[in-house]
Amino acid sequence: MYNQSLIIGDMMKKFLLLFIATFSIFFLSADDHKANDMADIAKAMVSASYEGRDAFASMVEKHMAEDGYNYPDRFVGFGFYYNPQSENPNTITSTVEGSSAAAVMKAGDVVLSMDGESAWQDAEPGPRKLGDVSSIVVLRDGEELELEMALGVVNPRFVKSDWLDGINGVAAEDWGSNMVDHNVIEAAAGESSAYVLHWRKFIDTESGVEAEQYAITRVGFNENGMVNFVGVLEEEELWYRQTGWTITR
Repeated sequence: MYNQSLIIGDMMKKFLLLFIATFSIFFLSADDHKANDMADIAKAMVSASYEGRDAFASMVEKHMAEDGYNYPDRFVGFGFYYNPQSENPNTITSTVEGSSAAAVMKAGDVVLSMDGESAWQDAEPGPRKLGDVSSIVVLRDGEELELEMALGVVNPRFVKSDWLDGINGVAAEDWGSNMVDHNVIEAAAGESSAYVLHWRKFIDTESGVEAEQYAITRVGFNENGMVNFVGVLEEEELWYRQTGWTITR
């Protein structure tokens, strides 16, 4: 005689195994689909940055979360920004949170001199290292102030609105005007971010020399599939050496 309980138990085991297999395939497919979506968006954003200003601004507007950030390259400096092409080229436009400048400077300060040099933007800096202090004289609300700042590693970041302002602040005809060639090679995604490998050849605006470099753009995503950060790693030293710059001490 057949044992009915054993038959039912065996059927339940088979059903359970089938359910687990189907459930696993569903979620693996969902994860693959999510990764593909992230890779596609990241690659499209990078491609748009080469296409033109308006195309890139449109991608940032559409895909970046309102609380998203752009992380430009880190650098050694004081952590303040100014626009040398503006009508007020010595006026501080902003400072980087956590930098030496942020502790003592304010947007709107007018730099009068740096280490005694009134033509501070054109001055050739001597050998400097992290922690070295400079004296900077600024004009604030009609009063001259002497500020001290130490060189440090600056970690800039821009909120979405500021990033869009910077993008749209470039004339459309000037966007990528020095670009010779480019190739968006491939994109891959992990759990919450995607990486895009791309290559570009361009004319260096300072030297007029043609240079090329690879770059990797990392694009992060929040739980809603919106971009919450963008950062780029570039072959900067290779670029500088191609155009005649050297790093000395």
